[in-house]
Amino acid sequence: MMTALKNQENRRPSVLLISVDALKPEFVFEQERLGIKLPNITRYFLENGLTAREGSKSVFPTFTYPCHQSMITGTNPAVHGIVNNGIFDPKGEHKGAWYWFANNKVKTLWEAAKEGGYCSASVAFPTSVGARGDYIAPEFWWDGSELDSRFIDAVAKPQGLIADMEQEIGVYAGGLDLSDKGDAQRGKAALWMLRHKLKPHIWEKPFFLSAYFASFDESAHQNGVYSKEAAASLEKIDGMLGELIGEAEEITGGSLVVCVVSDHGTLDNTHNISPNVLLKEAGLIQTDEEGNVSGWRAFSQRAGGTAEIRLADPKDLEAAQLLEGILKRLEADPESGILEVVDSQGAKKRGGFPDAAYVLVSKKGYEIRDDVDGEYCRTRLTQKAQHGYSEEFPEMRASFMLYGKGIAPGNLENVRLIDVAPTLAGIMEVELPDAEGRDVLK
Repeated sequence: MMTALKNQENRRPSVLLISVDALKPEFVFEQERLGIKLPNITRYFLENGLTAREGSKSVFPTFTYPCHQSMITGTNPAVHGIVNNGIFDPKGEHKGAWYWFANNKVKTLWEAAKEGGYCSASVAFPTSVGARGDYIAPEFWWDGSELDSRFIDAVAKPQGLIADMEQEIGVYAGGLDLSDKGDAQRGKAALWMLRHKLKPHIWEKPFFLSAYFASFDESAHQNGVYSKEAAASLEKIDGMLGELIGEAEEITGGSLVVCVVSDHGTLDNTHNISPNVLLKEAGLIQTDEEGNVSGWRAFSQRAGGTAEIRLADPKDLEAAQLLEGILKRLEADPESGILEVVDSQGAKKRGGFPDAAYVLVSKKGYEIRDDVDGEYCRTRLTQKAQHGYSEEFPEMRASFMLYGKGIAPGNLENVRLIDVAPTLAGIMEVELPDAEGRDVLK
């Protein structure tokens, strides 16, 4: 046993990556002001870890799925191809499908870790269906029924993983349950993965495990960023972080690095705006008797505080001219809620929406919706808080924290979301050749 422990101490550390959706740096560093207590984040990261006090700069758009694939690849959405949460689908032909899948354009950290000699695993991480790892319990959903478990089990790696897991923990939280209860199941699933799939291999190889918690983001959406409900969700997540880190430290004998991050920040909404209402009025969108889109020449699809506008036919000059006129009026109108209109080249330069004719970026508090009928602007909110706003807004900055073997306490500056993957690849000494970000430890 002493020899095994010595070998464990001398080799590359295991790595635990935990994403806490929408965790803003102020909730980490200003707990007393905000009336919250996060003892595990305080103990591991504020007192003994390396943190980015000013947070990290997210990607364009600051939306959950693009952000998570950027986090796990070190590339921008325009490169990895996961450009929004939902598939662009004006007519609903894909039945509300999201970008559930790991990209097939650039290498992910799951694949790099596996190729580099790690046991590679994930639990509930967005954009992980089809990920090239050893044990992948992905985020996916269909209708919230028992069908979800059947579908997830079929696309998990290996098949049968979810059925095996559910015998001990109960129903796996596939993605539709973003509540505290859903996160409790995500926490149980991550602990199960550590104990039953990673621990048995620990003397042969270290592990890389990604995990995810969603309830703080969802509580903020429903109740507001600074609501007591959001604070309560975050405090529960902190408790689960403590359990996961403690279990991982015990399994690895302390040969462990933990990275806790978020995908973006969030801010409270004041208005909803619906550009498609104006596009329909201009004849660019047609609807049937039930109000469903039956045809479109231009369509705006939301990403929170941004929206991608595509032309059905880029050669349709009449539609392009009509669209350009509408957008010029919105940009010139101080009451429109539009901060800027970004053209195709501008969007690509910012790393997002490579297929867009234009991207709308709204002012703070003006969430963009996909409605094609009704008012363009209303104060009746769909959600009380949102992200997807400009990556330049300080409110959209994400969290970045490191703790563990070889990590010296301190503060990091100029961190970006695309730095997460190359930094962890550096710790694991594995190759991530496509990364646009940098290893912040070098």
